Amino acid sequence: MRHTTMAGTVPAWFSRRSPAAARLLAIGMLGLAASGCLVRQELYDEARAGIQREREEGKKARAEAESARAEAAQRSAQVAALEAELARIEEDVRAREIRLSEATTAEAGLVRRLDELAAMNEELSARLRSAGQSVGQLANERGSLSAELAEARTRLDELRRQQAAAEARAAGVRDVVARLQGMVHAGKVHVGLRGGQLLVEVASDVLFDAGKADVKREGRAVLVEIARVLRTLPDRRFQVAGHTDDGADDGRTRGKSARFPSSWELSAARSVAVVKALIEAGMAPQSLSAAGYGEFAPAATNATKAGRAKNRRIEIGLVAEQEEARETGKGAGETGAVKAP
Repeated sequence: MRHTTMAGTVPAWFSRRSPAAARLLAIGMLGLAASGCLVRQELYDEARAGIQREREEGKKARAEAESARAEAAQRSAQVAALEAELARIEEDVRAREIRLSEATTAEAGLVRRLDELAAMNEELSARLRSAGQSVGQLANERGSLSAELAEARTRLDELRRQQAAAEARAAGVRDVVARLQGMVHAGKVHVGLRGGQLLVEVASDVLFDAGKADVKREGRAVLVEIARVLRTLPDRRFQVAGHTDDGADDGRTRGKSARFPSSWELSAARSVAVVKALIEAGMAPQSLSAAGYGEFAPAATNATKAGRAKNRRIEIGLVAEQEEARETGKGAGETGAVKAP
């Protein structure tokens, strides 16, 4: 198919691909056919400007497609890192099961040895009584073995308790990850571990406008979904920590604004706003606390735009009890520190 102009015809494929270019070609053909007549300069300039706009829009579309591919690759890497952390937890649970089995076998051996010594004690006591000798030494040996057996049973009970606690924590993390998987894939949240404890990270740009501490409507919907999941972990406490970048991307000039003179005040106000939103979404007030770290606990460099965006975040972390923290510290010393992806 061809498009007909006063100067001739223009191929249809050329017109569909670049209307402005087709228009420019038509003007040129018109000028050639006009036998000495001059084409209006403004029509020619308008057609050239249209071609330039189409070129710029094509470049912008290609850049946006490349950015989307990079974001998809990053989200896939985050999911892979999270799956690796879960595999590490399951490996630790299996190692504890092996130690528990070994302790159970040792207990059975001690019981069997104690029974053998008791029988031997009875036999020797009969001999010593007939010979008029003392059985005090054998009684002392039996008491020592009984003390060792009691200590072994105590260690076994402690291993069983730690095993049950580790399995419960691993199951809780797996459940939370599964429930938040949709938002993780959508790039709204990151879920990981820090010091063996659950950590949910939300970019501040999802929750707040620049320099503001009021939760946006779309950010409140994200917090409602997070609260729905965290409510399934009963009797656990969480700390909401606010973080900023080091300057203007948070709506401040080197950390200063009329309402928030410092990054601490902005981050603290944001963490308190998130706590209030989680309480409104059904979480128990006594299970939440707020902290503001400002720009002083960065997750990435502030020298790049991407790094500053990563530093502007809200972290909702599971707070370990003292005894649980000691156990986690021992595990981290054995297997290496566990960090959130």
